[in-house]
Amino acid sequence: MLRRSLVPAVAFVLVGAVSASAASLVKWPPWLSIESPVNPYDPTIRDAAMLVHATFREGQAQLADVSGAAEGIVNGTRRSVPLRFETTGRPGVFALRRQWPTEGAWLVRIAVRGTTAIVTLDRAGDVASVRVPTERSTNGDRVPRAIASKEIDSTLAVLARQ
Repeated sequence: MLRRSLVPAVAFVLVGAVSASAASLVKWPPWLSIESPVNPYDPTIRDAAMLVHATFREGQAQLADVSGAAEGIVNGTRRSVPLRFETTGRPGVFALRRQWPTEGAWLVRIAVRGTTAIVTLDRAGDVASVRVPTERSTNGDRVPRAIASKEIDSTLAVLARQ
């Protein structure tokens, strides 16, 4: 009787170990989303242009994981402004305050490791749209893809005509 009770317990532990090991092989890329408008009643983020929510499969995103640039056309001249992000009181959430000029047509490119979002802005500087370009992986899932500089240029050209 003792022998019977040990065998299922050992088998269960081994199955659990194999399942946990198989689960750790399944990974997904970092993801980000943009929050706008920002809560005007929270004094720590009151004047932020947008909030960036960064999500990792394992661990919390840190300020060093987030980078970006404002890309614009001002008086027919292409401009790029590196961006500084700020931590907030929430893990994985970073504030972006306006650091680009008010004149011209602008978009914001935000990257979290290998995932990049293109945030188009209206003439007032408010978020007009957010897009995280993706492609199909070999197993059919949609995964973030690299953004070519021509995509930024063509999006800016459209914004400048509006």
